[in-house]
Amino acid sequence: MTEIHELLDRIDTPPADVAADVARGERALRRRRWWQLTAAALSVVVVAGVGVAVTGSHGAPGTNPGFSGQSGTSAGTSAGPASPSARARHDSKAHRRYLADQRSKRRALEAMPGLSVIGDYRDVLAEHLDPQGGLLAPPSNEQGGPRTLGSKLDWNNGGMLEIVVGKRWDAAAGFYLLENAGMTPTTYDGHPARVSTTGDDTVVSVQHDDGTIVTLIASTDFGNNGTSAGTSYLTEHRLLDAAADPRLRLPASLD
Repeated sequence: MTEIHELLDRIDTPPADVAADVARGERALRRRRWWQLTAAALSVVVVAGVGVAVTGSHGAPGTNPGFSGQSGTSAGTSAGPASPSARARHDSKAHRRYLADQRSKRRALEAMPGLSVIGDYRDVLAEHLDPQGGLLAPPSNEQGGPRTLGSKLDWNNGGMLEIVVGKRWDAAAGFYLLENAGMTPTTYDGHPARVSTTGDDTVVSVQHDDGTIVTLIASTDFGNNGTSAGTSYLTEHRLLDAAADPRLRLPASLD
């Protein structure tokens, strides 16, 4: 027997239990597998949480925190370009509102004579007094009262031609001091008429067959504007001829 063998014989070794060793090994293996599975599950949870946070910030289902001073918006209502169908609905509503507004304005104009009738008056007067054009400006104002309609028109770049259409001889008195003109009765082309005899303005009134009375007032000054013209070129005879035109009448809504 060698020295090694003698030494081994002297050392006490614990008895070997193979079954116990196998059991211990299996328990250690199960623990390692449990920790591996737990770590993998935690990794999945962390990745999923990051995905939800990132996706939510770009409009995923849920609510966004919004910018400072703004409330959060959900994915269905997040700010961004409207879809073609949404824009079409918005444009359609705007168009309907526009049409309704235009209809309302048109009804209002139909209920009131407005500047369209004054424009007709101006065109008739221009035929008699300004056939070459350049002296009688388009209408820019309207004046009226009970069964009365008129306007002050710029004449000869600073002067004034005022027209008042009504049913009374004093219909123009609400807009002009007729007593200052010293109106005197006369006739023109078989129609009752009145003409001014005093003052700086030339004033005429003519009564039509239907009872309409047209008054024209010509002045070298346009008081409201503070302007004046060197001369009016409007004689009493020319004004009477224009005032007698039967097209100068009240609209049906005022007659």
